[in-house]
Amino acid sequence: MSKHIWIGITYATIFGLTFMFSKIGLQSIHPIGLIAFRFSIASFVLIILNMTKVIHIRFSKKQLFSLLPLIFFQPILGFASEVFGINFKQSSEAGMMIALIPILVAILSFLFSSEKPTYKQSISIVLSVSGVLFIQLMNIRTVLDFSILGSILMFVSAFAAASFNMFSRKLSTTVTPVQITSLMMFSGAIVFMSWYLTILVSSNEMSSFFEPFQSLSFVFSVFYLGVIASIIGFFLVNYNLKHLPAHVSSIFANVATLISIIAGVIFLNEILYWYHIIGAMMIILGVMGVILFRKKEINQERYVTENA
Repeated sequence: MSKHIWIGITYATIFGLTFMFSKIGLQSIHPIGLIAFRFSIASFVLIILNMTKVIHIRFSKKQLFSLLPLIFFQPILGFASEVFGINFKQSSEAGMMIALIPILVAILSFLFSSEKPTYKQSISIVLSVSGVLFIQLMNIRTVLDFSILGSILMFVSAFAAASFNMFSRKLSTTVTPVQITSLMMFSGAIVFMSWYLTILVSSNEMSSFFEPFQSLSFVFSVFYLGVIASIIGFFLVNYNLKHLPAHVSSIFANVATLISIIAGVIFLNEILYWYHIIGAMMIILGVMGVILFRKKEINQERYVTENA
């Protein structure tokens, strides 16, 4: 269990830093272009790793068919709705909707999975999510505009991410984390690069296709997003989902909020406010609660098995 905790903290850290690198990358390119290059670079690296036999990527027809719902939710629906949702909303408001992922996973677990969170785990999930919501609400307390369409799109993105967690957990017995991650990258590259090329052709700007790579900051940001976040980050998520219930694995998403705040303070000279500290304590206590109650549940199951 302790190994999976560290894995969860690792991918939470990776995804927490994606906000900063995305912000840097978007200074040089259209949002769809950034996503397109992110998944294309990830796909290229995976193909090289497969050719050099570092990893093994093979799919049967049955496996490919079973993975179609997963890649529909993530990356296609999740990333597309998030990109358009952020256009209508403040980034902090968008963060509030993304923070609902653990709650949505818990609800989906109650409805469709045999791995249901316990009462104490549910309270811990609510506490952790409340910490994120508290931070975001304090961030937007002076914002008066509200977009219904933006809220709907961001909710769709959160629902897609929660559904992805459920499908990845369910499919973990028949496909490997490498297979899941690879197909996510390939499908993302095809869909979003096609989308980006359509945008460039329709606006007669194909000559600017490689222009962003003239910026060293863009190169670093898209490398991080493509290799570190997309390949390593999603692989670790899928690996944890193979060994942990979805409601336990998804709780680490809230730790990403803390990482993004810390990164903003250290690298972007953003201000750390008192409500960040209170919200952080709520997040940490909630995450610790889910983990500790999961350990207690495992120990009880082991005790019952040994004394049966």
